Amino acid sequence: MGRKHDKKEEASIILEILSRIPLSKRFVSVDDILNSLASAEIDVSRRSLQRYLKQMYDCGKYGLVRDDRGNAYGYRRERTDSITDSIHLKPNECLLLRIAQEHMKYQIPGTVLKSLGFLFDAASEMLKEKGSNAKENQWLNKVCVISSSIPQMPSKVLPRIFDAVSEALYSEKKLRIEYTNMNGKTTSAVVSPLALVQQDVRLYLICQFDHFDNVVHLALHRFKKAEVTSFDAHRPEDFDLQSYIHDRHFNYSNGEWVHWILEFKSDVTAKNLEETPFNTSQKLTRKEDGTWHLEVDIQDSRMLDGWVAMWKNDAQITLSQKEYLERETDEDRE
Repeated sequence: MGRKHDKKEEASIILEILSRIPLSKRFVSVDDILNSLASAEIDVSRRSLQRYLKQMYDCGKYGLVRDDRGNAYGYRRERTDSITDSIHLKPNECLLLRIAQEHMKYQIPGTVLKSLGFLFDAASEMLKEKGSNAKENQWLNKVCVISSSIPQMPSKVLPRIFDAVSEALYSEKKLRIEYTNMNGKTTSAVVSPLALVQQDVRLYLICQFDHFDNVVHLALHRFKKAEVTSFDAHRPEDFDLQSYIHDRHFNYSNGEWVHWILEFKSDVTAKNLEETPFNTSQKLTRKEDGTWHLEVDIQDSRMLDGWVAMWKNDAQITLSQKEYLERETDEDRE
């Protein structure tokens, strides 16, 4: 049985509940509200929440609309004259929330994202009310992030899968999963989640299987089941996300490093590479015949080969040569 709240606490809880019920035609369930409150560390039992919602609905002061067509009730709100009806967001705050919702939805844990749902709803509603000609709405069509790769539709990741994976990663708990690989083989296992990585339109979970020492990455859209366990995840002491990415490069590299020599004639390409070098080891010089000569230590990958193929004609590439390097390992340093 949950503890009793005093009048001041109850008033605060009612305001928190109201802020999580959207002023729109979209209904939210009791579970949605309960999960959002829990994510914000607001301690309310299901029975207490149902009681508060019934009282708020019956009194008729808060504009609550109840959907009682199913076994579980849903709730939304209609606008009234009450000051509790709106979350007061400035136009720039609405714009920032909308951009964050769109571009960071896979970088924020699912439970945290749900706890912010009422803010995203409020921002969307406020921008709609301003109309399509409002400067804030026009701004969304004035900025864009583009990829240098061929556009692809994002793979379908089930919301329940992402929620479970991100929750386990956030709370550092093991996951019980069912996963089907590229060859159609399905595996059931328990894994320790270590990191979540987005590469273009794909999401990968970096993890370690129970009873195995190696670290692997699994595509989230191939998960059939994902369940958070009560067991603490094991994080290898030597695991470093950036090192893993550099060594594996997610299906584009074998981890080998090369000393790359590139020669080309385009002054435009030279200017671009001078402004945005491959890394700090890059050296760019001009030969007596006017040809540009570039040397850099870089990770060998299909993306590197693709860059040469893509820019061969425009950059007027005359030479692309790789010399494999011996990289110092942790064992060598010891």
